[in-house]
Amino acid sequence: MIDMKDISTMELKDLKNGLKLAKDKRMELIVKLGELVHLQLLNQELNHDELSEISLGIASQDRLIYRYGKQIANINAASQQCSKCMQQLGGNAKFCGNCGTLNPTYIDPNTVYKSCQSCSEEIHESALFCPCCGMKQGAL
Repeated sequence: MIDMKDISTMELKDLKNGLKLAKDKRMELIVKLGELVHLQLLNQELNHDELSEISLGIASQDRLIYRYGKQIANINAASQQCSKCMQQLGGNAKFCGNCGTLNPTYIDPNTVYKSCQSCSEEIHESALFCPCCGMKQGAL
């Protein structure tokens, strides 16, 4: 029988592998974009449609990387120990049940989210910049 710790370990491994693949794909697209821009600049023939298509692919990989990172952080937070007494913190505990220390990874369930104006990722309502794409929020 497989216990829950083994499942989360396997899931974490799969997420980290997916994260690495997304980062590798993103880097391939950036190199392709750079080579294309260089060639088009040499020939004085910039093709904005082709450049935009690759740029959209990079943005897609950025969102995938961000989501993998969030999932990995959630799994790590669920298996986190208290920094003071080293007791296991349960789920989304705000405080350690053993010593009362505030959990630094606590996420308030009443937190309000909004969609990023650039990439549409769900972000904290008070965020000035999107943690996924880096774009400033507010008036664009």
